[in-house]
Amino acid sequence: VIPVMIAYEVRRRYVMKVEEQLPAFLAEIADMRDVGMTLQGAIFMISSSKMGVLSREIKIVAEELRFGSSVSGALVRMEERIGLVSVKRAISLLVRASEVTDYIREILTIAINDLQHYIKMKTKRLNVSFVYLAVIYLSFGIYLYSSYQLNVAFISSFEAFDVAFDIASNVQEMFHIGIILGFFSGIMAGQLSSNSVLAGLKHVCVMLAATVILFVYVI
Repeated sequence: VIPVMIAYEVRRRYVMKVEEQLPAFLAEIADMRDVGMTLQGAIFMISSSKMGVLSREIKIVAEELRFGSSVSGALVRMEERIGLVSVKRAISLLVRASEVTDYIREILTIAINDLQHYIKMKTKRLNVSFVYLAVIYLSFGIYLYSSYQLNVAFISSFEAFDVAFDIASNVQEMFHIGIILGFFSGIMAGQLSSNSVLAGLKHVCVMLAATVILFVYVI
């Protein structure tokens, strides 16, 4: 689980930074077009500025333009490399608008507002889903606490009566149940918070680690 989780989280952080920086990229293009600069010239100028992770993609576009590629072709390849629906919509709108008219500020403003609204809705979804995450973690914590009480505190209360119990099979079965419950609870947490099963892998790691610590080192 851990390698896939790390790969997904690295990709997710990259996606978040690209989506945050794309509105500024579109706004700069709109400003440069207003002063009479061509789209190709605007891309060349923006490629020399620092815009975070998006700068690398813009530099690739500028390099392709220097080798004779068309602006629309280079931008389309950029959106394919990034592979995001939100970026594809914004870049496709930019390409189509530049092919039809020179006055693209209003069109780019629509694209910027659409992208900002999309980012806002993602943030709002995460904030709303916090309650569901809390319920999932609380439910899993109750299971771990019940397992501890049953196999440690409850059994130890019989020591005064000189009664011994063989709890090895019970601990093993509850351990297996904890692993299954932790895995699917983590997956559910990711689906509810980010609408992605892979987003739940970090929750899976936390829950499985708690399960192993309890049943292997505590009980």
